[in-house]
Amino acid sequence: MKIRRFGAFLSAVLIGSTLVGFSPKSIEYNHTSSPAITQEETETSIVNMQALLDRLEKDGEFSSAAVSRALKTHITAVGHYESSKSYKKAIKHMESFYVLLNSYGNKGMISENADNLLRDYADALISKWDTVFDSDRVMDYLHQLSVEIGPRVAGTKGEKKAAEYLKNQFQSFGYETSIQEFSISNRTERTLKILNNNKELALGAATGSSVTDAKGVTGSIYHAGLGQPGDFTDDAKGKIALVQRGENSYWEKVQNATNAGAIGVVIYDNVDSLTPLRPALNNNSTIPVVGTSKELGESILAQLSKGDVKANLIIHTHANQTSQNVIAVKKPANVVNPEIVYVTSHYDSVPYSPGANDDGSGTSTIVELARILKNFPTDKELRFVAFGAEEIGLVGSNYYVRNLPKEDLDRSLINFQMEMLGAKYEPASYLAVNTVDGKANTAWDYTNNAFDKLGKDKEKLILFKRGSSDHVPFHNAGITAACFNMGTANGGLEPEYHTYHDTIENISPERLQFAGDIVSKAIFDFLIDHNNQEKDLKEAS
Repeated sequence: MKIRRFGAFLSAVLIGSTLVGFSPKSIEYNHTSSPAITQEETETSIVNMQALLDRLEKDGEFSSAAVSRALKTHITAVGHYESSKSYKKAIKHMESFYVLLNSYGNKGMISENADNLLRDYADALISKWDTVFDSDRVMDYLHQLSVEIGPRVAGTKGEKKAAEYLKNQFQSFGYETSIQEFSISNRTERTLKILNNNKELALGAATGSSVTDAKGVTGSIYHAGLGQPGDFTDDAKGKIALVQRGENSYWEKVQNATNAGAIGVVIYDNVDSLTPLRPALNNNSTIPVVGTSKELGESILAQLSKGDVKANLIIHTHANQTSQNVIAVKKPANVVNPEIVYVTSHYDSVPYSPGANDDGSGTSTIVELARILKNFPTDKELRFVAFGAEEIGLVGSNYYVRNLPKEDLDRSLINFQMEMLGAKYEPASYLAVNTVDGKANTAWDYTNNAFDKLGKDKEKLILFKRGSSDHVPFHNAGITAACFNMGTANGGLEPEYHTYHDTIENISPERLQFAGDIVSKAIFDFLIDHNNQEKDLKEAS
């Protein structure tokens, strides 16, 4: 592909003018039969590129009407992607426009002047789109985190795999990246893996259950109805009993299973719930016991109707556990001790949950913000931090802030924390700016102004008093901080929250784009308004 001639300068101008358009100086088209192109016509847009094609055709810069028609058709198709804010796709299809120009240029079917003008315009459009928040890209990052990697429980292989993925993404944008490791408390693993399809089911802890070694117990599933004495036969020996909640106590079910020689018990709920059952045995069992949901229990029964089902059940505590923060830094050139702006999220999830919204959506959003800010002309130091171990008590963010040197704390300006931005749940259409004390601060002010500048419905913006996310340690350290999430009008969350149904299927790209447009605008404007170099220049003049 042809090297883009506008490069960093275009990106700087675009962002500096808050992405309202750019008039490339090299696009100056004057022809004896056409009036000069006006300032409005040189502003970078698909509409103006189509107008340029009309001019070029009128002035005989193409060898035939068929050439003009093919170029216009291609640009019209690209325009559809721009209109739907599918900027990644728009860029991909605009890049293929170069191939079309190469073909016509090699055959002498367009003039050299037309070829240069159209390439310059395509360059300008691609550079413009490349600095716009794109939910298509966010969904790509989210697919890797929630589908390809899946649950990312603190201390597990899934969390560490996600950390490496994020580090590689930040590095690909040119950031200085590092992994900050820290210790976490012991982790109790509760796993029921159906070996027939290698799938793990969401479980609830049973108080009074025994534990297993790291390998757990393995055997066929035995359906024992309600776990009454008559529901067990000699065939239950050496198997994992599946019993339904109801009629007799949890402990009676477990006793009957133990007496029958079962090596484990799975109790499934008798009412629909998105969270697994957590049986209270009120006694100490000699075999491992877990609970699960009605939906998942019935899914095992459905498999049993087709034949033998084998499973592995583990209840084991892992010691000496670690988690990690992923840190990406962009330092401004020629600035000593720059002020720091933090854009953060947490990438771990609760057990069994793919964590698509909590907080895969927030983490994927900061990756996209890192991408569009990678060439941003600012005298601030940008730090993107994806925290581990948030779900077990904000461990990663507390560790990070607690270990900041005093000189870094003194330079810290503001923290924008992204949390749960994409729920498809219909009532969750409000952007909440959560502050620890519930009071408006600078992050709120810029978000409020972004709603006005972008023409968004202000009824969809709420200020909410809430901690429980990674903005809290920053606030406690005296740094202005706010957490952004999409929720209901009263601050509520979607029903899939902290369940195994927090999947990518329940994510709305439109919600991600809505939140991303606003938050990116707020951050852009904050950086522009707080550019000390720019202020110094104005004062000097």
